Amino acid sequence: MTKYGPVPPRGLPEQDYVKTQMLIERFHRAAEAHDNWATPAKQAVDFLEGRQWTAEEIAEMVRHKRPHLQFNIIYPLVRLVLGYQRNGKTDITFQPGDDARANEMVADILSKLEKNIAANTELDFIDTEVFMDGLVTGRGFFDDRLDFENNDLGEVRARARDPFATYLDPDADTYDLNESASYVIGTKYVSIDEIEQNYGKAAADLTRPFLKGETPIGPVSTAYLNDEITPIRGFGEREEASDYWDRFHSLIGNFVDTQRKTIRLMDIQHKVTENRNVVIDLETGDKKVLPENWGQERIQKVVAYAEHRGNPVMVQRRRVSRLQWTTLCGDLALYDSPSPYQSYTITPYFPYFRRGVARGMVTDLIDPQKEKNKRRSSEIDMVSKNANGGWIYHEKSLSDEQELNLQRFGSAPGVRVKWRGEKEPRKLEAGTSTQAHDRLESRADEDVHKISGLSESAMGTVETVQSGRALEAKQRQALVAIQMYFDNFSRSKRLQGKKHLELIQNHYTEARMARALGEDGKFAEILINQQQVDGVTGTTRILNDVTVGKYTVTVDEVPLAASFANAQFDEMMIIMEKIAPGIGQFIPMFADLIVDASSLPRKAEWIERLKQLNQAPLEQPPVDPGAPV
Repeated sequence: MTKYGPVPPRGLPEQDYVKTQMLIERFHRAAEAHDNWATPAKQAVDFLEGRQWTAEEIAEMVRHKRPHLQFNIIYPLVRLVLGYQRNGKTDITFQPGDDARANEMVADILSKLEKNIAANTELDFIDTEVFMDGLVTGRGFFDDRLDFENNDLGEVRARARDPFATYLDPDADTYDLNESASYVIGTKYVSIDEIEQNYGKAAADLTRPFLKGETPIGPVSTAYLNDEITPIRGFGEREEASDYWDRFHSLIGNFVDTQRKTIRLMDIQHKVTENRNVVIDLETGDKKVLPENWGQERIQKVVAYAEHRGNPVMVQRRRVSRLQWTTLCGDLALYDSPSPYQSYTITPYFPYFRRGVARGMVTDLIDPQKEKNKRRSSEIDMVSKNANGGWIYHEKSLSDEQELNLQRFGSAPGVRVKWRGEKEPRKLEAGTSTQAHDRLESRADEDVHKISGLSESAMGTVETVQSGRALEAKQRQALVAIQMYFDNFSRSKRLQGKKHLELIQNHYTEARMARALGEDGKFAEILINQQQVDGVTGTTRILNDVTVGKYTVTVDEVPLAASFANAQFDEMMIIMEKIAPGIGQFIPMFADLIVDASSLPRKAEWIERLKQLNQAPLEQPPVDPGAPV
């Protein structure tokens, strides 16, 4: 649920029902397009989690006394891809951009600050959650915004957003939603207590009637239900029942759960255009929108200061686009103000993306999974029904009692049959499933691997004996088929890094201290925006100012697999063997690097003692008195 600051608003915004109707119509358009994606996406989730027969299909099977088995061959493949993703590590780092105010030191500070954010939000687990959402449904979403739970100034917090509760502008067609989406809508069912906590008592008091059915949405007024047939009456010459609520309800749908006492909120981030003051650097062309509350006096001071510094700027009134944040509860606006963020808080992940079309890996595996379930269930049904092939005997060879016993116990092991005449009863062989049936089921298994691009070798199961290196080479080859999933995830992480940079530069404006894990495995303090007064001139400088400068985002992908680490260590030892004759006595200087690349426990103690050993003066061996000088 959205929190816009450490305390809830004191009152409700001005109610603009024309604007509300427009936003609800936008939600209606987005919901229709959303359903086109959500229907197959839900089916993909159901097949992954083992709900592979519909209730109607199960009822039909039970009625005909047929088995409805399922053999989930999708789940292992998804687990495999998730394992590949989890064995890699994506670190967001920053580099100085095309700006004189950016520098390497602040870029390193920003990278460490990003590590602190990732550790505090457990970003590695959120990455896996978003990756799995995208892999299964075709859409996954990061939600990055300020959190005021533990800090009134706000801390950057990342969460995984439910894709089924996220509605996108149906006209958008770019991977980055900020480029083409006019709005993004998030929905959530909340209680009246949550509304009061986040939006104030006034909002809760006006929302409570929705939960009790005391509005035209609920069945409380015959006028709104049109139970009474009557002509137009009254001096106003209008019908008693307005079509407003009918139109409203048809657009927004059922948004109140009167049993659970919850109501659906819509958080709408939408773009608006307006005239704003824009400052333009006449030398570089860079421009920035000035805050709306800046008056002419303050603007003139900025222009004069820039002229004094030899960096001329100009301020013009221009048409700019910004984000507006509106929260609706029914037709009631609980919040409506300029967004505190420059861009959408939602960052998407699409495993496959083409001009707004996104899909995951599970959808194409549904038909082979259905085929396998049906073939195996049919095979078991045929075998169980044909287990007893029956008997063939002469018409007068058995008495009535013997015939009844044979019918009852003829399939039992060790049954004894007594007959009359020369022609003995003969047991019929039970029917078996055809080879064609078995081949069709085997093809379904093969189709799953062919469609997914993940062979048996990729899963670590091979029929023939192979060396470890050969198996590893085949597993690496299998990664080529799913490389697109990881490339797009790196793209999403890059967009997330841009969002984090925006939040840091715009909202981490005061002095702060954080801790981040360094390359040496130890935590180091990070100090940002520290004011320092020059004792001679009396001027104030800001050290590690993260609010200025342009920086680029890079995503470092480092595999975490033990085999990769061992390969790196082996490569290091080969290099050391080749350069050892040339460096001779300087080999101990590389000892700490070798230990750090190994998988030894307590590496920090090893490295510390090696450093102490290298810093200690070498003891000269005792000189033999008879030795020549």
